[in-house]
Amino acid sequence: TVYKARDLQSGKFVALKNVRVQTTENGLPLSTVREVALLKRLEHFDHPNIVRLMDVCATARTERETKVTLVFEHVDQDLKTYLDKAPAPGLPLDTIKDLMRQFLRGLDFLHSNCIVHRDLKPENILVTSSGQVKLADFGLARIYSCQMALTPVVVTLWYRAPEVLLQSTYATP
Repeated sequence: TVYKARDLQSGKFVALKNVRVQTTENGLPLSTVREVALLKRLEHFDHPNIVRLMDVCATARTERETKVTLVFEHVDQDLKTYLDKAPAPGLPLDTIKDLMRQFLRGLDFLHSNCIVHRDLKPENILVTSSGQVKLADFGLARIYSCQMALTPVVVTLWYRAPEVLLQSTYATP
């Protein structure tokens, strides 16, 4: 769940993403540690098309459960909301090109840093009030190498590529 809050020091709005995780005798699960590490890695680059992680807080709720709160810059809306608000007959072509250019810059940045998002959908693409695109929600993202095989079972079902749904073999040139 994501909440809108105000940073008491700066007065600016932030987004708080609360995640409850089951802890083991080894501490936090690897998936949680991996997501935070990936976000911290991205934080050093401060890319204009990647949502910025500002802080991470962990609070033990019980002996077996920890609440992890990720503090992000606040962005007013996701792409789905942005498109739903567009007046008929839709967005002008130049606006669509600008949004796509920004989206692809963010995606290129991730891929150039060996990161695959694995859950791209309109709800994970944010749009600021000034029209700036920011990729968000790196919960399924992975750092990869050319030798590493990635599982095809990723992303929200309705946004999976046809070759993944059909379990076809495919390759890049």
